[in-house]
Amino acid sequence: MKKTAVIFSVLLLIAALVGCAGSKRVAPREDDLFGSRAYRHFLNGEMPRAIEAYKRGYASARANDNGIGAARYLSNIGRAFYELEQADSAALYFAKAYEEFKVYKDDRNAARSAAFLAICFASAGDDAPARRWLNTALSSSVSANKKEQRENEHYYAVIRGMVDFHLTSKVSNENALEAAAAFYRKNKDHSFLPAIYRLMADVEFAKGNCTVALRYLSDALLSIDESREKYRRSGTLLKMAKINFCAGDHSAGKHFYERAVDCVAKGTAVPSVEEVSSCSGNCR
Repeated sequence: MKKTAVIFSVLLLIAALVGCAGSKRVAPREDDLFGSRAYRHFLNGEMPRAIEAYKRGYASARANDNGIGAARYLSNIGRAFYELEQADSAALYFAKAYEEFKVYKDDRNAARSAAFLAICFASAGDDAPARRWLNTALSSSVSANKKEQRENEHYYAVIRGMVDFHLTSKVSNENALEAAAAFYRKNKDHSFLPAIYRLMADVEFAKGNCTVALRYLSDALLSIDESREKYRRSGTLLKMAKINFCAGDHSAGKHFYERAVDCVAKGTAVPSVEEVSSCSGNCR
């Protein structure tokens, strides 16, 4: 009996210790909860709601003295404004994020913020600040990790291509875009592939190669399907509609336009079919 009682006591002690260990799980930070909610809105293309939630997360991070978290929220707010094509607002937040990331010596995220600043200025046609921020991004992206450095090379080749295209309607190194696409395909990383394919489509469309441009956009749709980032879908379909209208295929243009309208996020403005169907390009 005594032996049984001792064993029973030991089991109770173990159970109590396990219970204590389980009860000490760290609860998620309040600002992280705002971030999760905002990211869901972002993925669904609900950018105004995402911005609102990201701003609440930023305020919470500041109140809890979570400086690096606050910097990430600034960057995320900038990204949501960027997706809304509000480059001025996006640039303001990316600039603040860049300054904060530099304070915390987070060079990787500082470089990414600088890269988006370069794209924002380039989309507005401001050559000098766009090139300056691009150079800042490149100088901040140095890494001792060879794998990360290789990814940086491909990532910033695409960023350079985006800046080039916004400013000149062409890119200086198309082979670098092909290499970047191959790199991200090999790694099955669909977070960046749609942007690469869309840029390649823009380049081909500017040349008048509409069939090739449509093929790249089809690749972008397939890549979007592999990711959770469905907010990219409507814009890609609108590009396909535009190119088909320019190629003289009004039936296909209307088809892709209607698909774009059907899957656009609630509350997001869509250009009229007349605006999309007006074309100054030449397809061959």
